[in-house]
Amino acid sequence: MSCSFDCPYCGTSIDIIQGMELAAGNEWTELIQSIPPSMIGALLRYLELFKPKIQSLRWSRRLALTQELMPMIKSGTVVRGGITHAMPMQAWEGEMMKLVSNKPAALVLPLKSNGYLLSIMVGRVEKQLAATEAKAIEAQRNRGQSGAQMGMQPVGAVVTKAVAKKAAEPKQKSGPPSGWQGKAKRVSNES
Repeated sequence: MSCSFDCPYCGTSIDIIQGMELAAGNEWTELIQSIPPSMIGALLRYLELFKPKIQSLRWSRRLALTQELMPMIKSGTVVRGGITHAMPMQAWEGEMMKLVSNKPAALVLPLKSNGYLLSIMVGRVEKQLAATEAKAIEAQRNRGQSGAQMGMQPVGAVVTKAVAKKAAEPKQKSGPPSGWQGKAKRVSNES
């Protein structure tokens, strides 16, 4: 069943579905005008992963997929599972191109959503964060060893030096305090 209407300007019969697709194409074109041409090229190649085998990708589908990504691309972030990570536009472009040029063998085409791209990008960010955290933990573990390099001495060495210094000093014989008399002398003086 075809639903059409006549164009008010030229009188040509236009299918409503085609008119809606044309409007979606115009909206998509307006949406991508704010990003650099290299990013547009990467986005176009990426969107080809959504193309059905026997027909072209509809403009309305292209628009919906792009509308999901554009706020993240423009803000330089990636949001997945409610967590926001920094992701500059160049990284978006690079990840899209990597996905297009190195499609995993297990990847089932056409893709259904942007979830695969987002999970790859978040995975890379989390891997970098984990490496940074591991370096910080390792630095904290090695803090005593790095202290020696900065002129700090281990506690054991300080104690050993103090004991050796004490042993090297001549021992002074200490006597009883002045005015002290032994118990025997006190008793004899009192009697």
